Amino acid sequence: MANNKILYRPPIVTVMGHIDHGKTTLLDKIRGASVASREAGGITQHVAAYQVTISRKDGQKTITFIDTPGHAAFSAMRSRGAKLTDMVVLVIAATDGIMAQTKESIAHIKAADLPVIVAMNKMDLETASPEKVKGQLVEVELTPEEYGGQVAVIPVSAKTGQGIEALIDRIMLQAEVMELVSEPQAPLLGTIIESRLDKNRGPVATAIVQKGTLHVGNQLFAESVFCKVKALVDSTGKNVITAGPSTPVEILGFESVPAIGAQITPEKITAVTLTPPPQITVSGAETPKLKVIIKADVNGSLEALLNSLSDDVDVISSGIGAVSDNDIFMASASHAQIYAFNVKIPSTVTKLADNEKVKIFESRIIYEILEDIEKKVLKLLEPTIDEDILGEGRIKAEFKINGTRIAGVEVTKGEIAKGDSIHLKRENKIAKDTKIEGIHQAKNTVERVKAGSECGLTFKPYVDFKLNDVIISYNKKE
Repeated sequence: MANNKILYRPPIVTVMGHIDHGKTTLLDKIRGASVASREAGGITQHVAAYQVTISRKDGQKTITFIDTPGHAAFSAMRSRGAKLTDMVVLVIAATDGIMAQTKESIAHIKAADLPVIVAMNKMDLETASPEKVKGQLVEVELTPEEYGGQVAVIPVSAKTGQGIEALIDRIMLQAEVMELVSEPQAPLLGTIIESRLDKNRGPVATAIVQKGTLHVGNQLFAESVFCKVKALVDSTGKNVITAGPSTPVEILGFESVPAIGAQITPEKITAVTLTPPPQITVSGAETPKLKVIIKADVNGSLEALLNSLSDDVDVISSGIGAVSDNDIFMASASHAQIYAFNVKIPSTVTKLADNEKVKIFESRIIYEILEDIEKKVLKLLEPTIDEDILGEGRIKAEFKINGTRIAGVEVTKGEIAKGDSIHLKRENKIAKDTKIEGIHQAKNTVERVKAGSECGLTFKPYVDFKLNDVIISYNKKE
């Protein structure tokens, strides 16, 4: 009788996060709990990816971790159309919250449309502020489950081991939901996640097998680069004969160093360059936004640019310094345009931009950049949309009901109603757009409140409001 049992492969998990938030320590703690690493005598080398096998109540479970191959490599994979990662673990320190590289990681996660689990690290420290982190996650549209969203936030401590078991459980639960079927007999498919020229061993590439089985002696291609596999080395430094689905392995035998993100197949393929559609995104009530990446010479210039942009602009990434390969790959994968103020653009980057069909607008005059952005935004918004202001209020207090944060508001003009779209204005600038989810007066829930009255408001999506923020309720009209 034929055995029709379905084989499931280990999940492939990329770990990302801001520097100093404990990503490496967390990974070391997970590896320290690995049955495989203990049996192999410990990890003998640093590699871009490795597998851990952990004993659970329901048996041993294996997970493949990609130790963040750098954002440039992550972008390169997506720009070539590689769909390698099953999910992302985003490490955020509970003491610091969302930082610059955290935001960059989130931009990559959203562009790749990947499931994400947040590992809220450093929970052993007295300065940990988990509620602050959760509020920040809501603001970047990664709403935690306890706030009504779908993002699991697992409190952990890489130092003490707190929450590691819960994190592993959540990864395995996500993998079960995704039903990651193993296809060891399928034609070979893998992705290069790291490559280099070793002075002793020649071209060396780390790859993860996605389908099929890789054997020593196989002839394969990484796009146009030929390889006759001389040796395979697993993540413990051990020579192996084969590597199946979800297995990370070093490959020796390439004629030259293959590109990061290149797919390995039995037959020669050409590099994939995706032709980007118009540089717009749609959010909220079908409102188009212009996707941009901003680079500037100094912080002052960058802040001036960012503070001058309207809500119709979606800033995928921003930073100080020259335009880099990483910026090009991110723009290509996210279908964004790059704006460069008073910074250098190396010729190699210009060439890469041409190959990836990414547009770069450069200038030494800020208003020229702003004018070009405004011109493109107006094209997106034709016919232009005006707003009817319905009411205004000011946040005078905050309190909680059943764990839900409520804004205590004094209505100063017009009226506000449940379901209204609102601008949250802070220091004369719009900080966030959201909607009124509910209105409370005393112990009652009401539909609307007029000027001169006070009430409690909840918002959906949640916003991290502050005292003295101004609430502006409005209707859009074309």
